Amino acid sequence: MSVEQQTAATEVQATAAAEAQQENSNLLEVRDLKKYFLIRKEWKLVKEKVPVAPAEPAAEQAEGEGEEAAQPEAQPETAESAPEGEGEAPQEAFKTKHKLEYRKTYVKAVDGVSFNIAQGETLGVVGESGCGKSTMGRSILRLLDITAGSVVFDGKDITKMKAAELRKIRPQMQIVFQDPYSSLPPRLPVGEIIGEAVKVHGIVSKSDYRDYIISVMRKCGLQDFYFDRYPHEFSGGQRQRICIARALALKPKFVVCDEPVSALDVSIQAQIVNLLKELQDDMQLTYMFISHDLSVVKHISDRVGVMYLGNFVEMGSKNAIFNSPMHPYTLALLSAVPVPDPHYRVNRIILEGDIPSPANPPKGCKFHTRCSHCMDICKEVAPKFIDYGNGHLCACHLYPQE
Repeated sequence: MSVEQQTAATEVQATAAAEAQQENSNLLEVRDLKKYFLIRKEWKLVKEKVPVAPAEPAAEQAEGEGEEAAQPEAQPETAESAPEGEGEAPQEAFKTKHKLEYRKTYVKAVDGVSFNIAQGETLGVVGESGCGKSTMGRSILRLLDITAGSVVFDGKDITKMKAAELRKIRPQMQIVFQDPYSSLPPRLPVGEIIGEAVKVHGIVSKSDYRDYIISVMRKCGLQDFYFDRYPHEFSGGQRQRICIARALALKPKFVVCDEPVSALDVSIQAQIVNLLKELQDDMQLTYMFISHDLSVVKHISDRVGVMYLGNFVEMGSKNAIFNSPMHPYTLALLSAVPVPDPHYRVNRIILEGDIPSPANPPKGCKFHTRCSHCMDICKEVAPKFIDYGNGHLCACHLYPQE
């Protein structure tokens, strides 16, 4: 074997080993996840064209005793007489028929997304309201039953698990909801809110219960005497710390942060984001961080995925997305980020029109109705989500699709 062949073989083995290591390091793998919501069921009167059979000979029509002679049907309005002449086939005639159809209308909130998250990584998910970010997060945790696809968590396909099996996995997958006011039960004290699931899953013994809950509260910046207080006695930032403590009390591996700072003041947002980063380092947590604020996502994320109308249009490392974005939608989002410099003029990209309805998405690329770079192929063919190097994926016809 020549030196070149040995070098090529070594490179192939190294690549295969790296891919195998990457697969083994993935804590979460999502493949072709779909979540549709049924919003309407109705009977509808529709018209359809039915081809008219050619007239049969009279002898054949009269066959059979007691049978009525078939009457020739009147020529339908849509039929056209065939032109005379040799070699010309007569045109097929049609007639219009009415029938009732039972139709169901679905909202395609999540329409076939695929990605993975490595152990200890933070994946930021951004996009407009209604693009399916929160639905995707809740579907991954099986808070919503998915329509199709698979979710593999820590090597186990949780989409096929029954309730008893899923209950054992629940403590390892937690969520921090967006609104700290509505996500906390008002009639339970803080200690009970944080420790309720701890008792159910038997995380610690009864003798260590109170000490354990207080230790979790301290990690999240809550005082010991908050244990017996009620949620209405706290501010928004403190309530969100309670929500974080409730999620971390179960010792999870993976946490979905569903816009955890969007309802808070800017100064409190920084405290909560820094708290999440500190807890991630201490407890080796893996995050999926959903947010509208790109500056927050840039601060906390390792990779960023951009969603539009139920699909990812771009995904890559934090530096790749913010320094060299590829998709026109990503460029428009980044141009809307405010810059704290009065002398810096941003070239703002204004998207015309509203986001299309998920119940009736446009054909081809879903973004073509608002894209200034739209081409004819964009209106007919949906672009593929392709890796263009270093894990930077994009779905756009502006780049090679092979």
